Amino acid sequence: MTPFKWLMTAVALVSIAFIVILSVQNQQKNLPNFDLVGEVSPEVAGVTTSGNSVDLGKTLQENRSLAPIEQTWTAVNFFASWCSGCIVEHEDLVRFHEQGVTNSDGARCPTQLLGVAFNDDKSGVENFFAQFGGNWPVLVGPETNQIALDFSVLTAPETFLIAPSGVVILKVVGPVTYETLVEGVIC
Repeated sequence: MTPFKWLMTAVALVSIAFIVILSVQNQQKNLPNFDLVGEVSPEVAGVTTSGNSVDLGKTLQENRSLAPIEQTWTAVNFFASWCSGCIVEHEDLVRFHEQGVTNSDGARCPTQLLGVAFNDDKSGVENFFAQFGGNWPVLVGPETNQIALDFSVLTAPETFLIAPSGVVILKVVGPVTYETLVEGVIC
């Protein structure tokens, strides 16, 4: 091959590689943000095991009229009674629910924990809480499947920390710890 043909072949190969790289980058930019961090939380509303209605949107609306130190941070935990990782994290969730978060001035920051049953039913959830403790609201029923889809939840446990503004600050796949939740809360 002559030097000119080598040069033309090299230019063609570099051009093809450049086009492939650009097309892959554009495809990656169009992918949804599966972890939701930095995005507004999907809607979370439904009926709990005790029959009460819960709507995270109402909490977020109420936050707008409060001083920042009074606004509520929400941890949304997708779990199931059959999930071994859910047992591992449960003690930390009980602690978060009972102790909440205290800021550097010693003031307690408003927090709430909301469970969402993932591929589970009311009796499974009730048995889980009877065995391991805890008393926060847990959504059960057919709407929990849509909530899990909206949050791109693939398995349990998964936990999302939502700021008072409604923005997802943190996503943890697998067992979450009390310390991880506390570190995410800023008040």
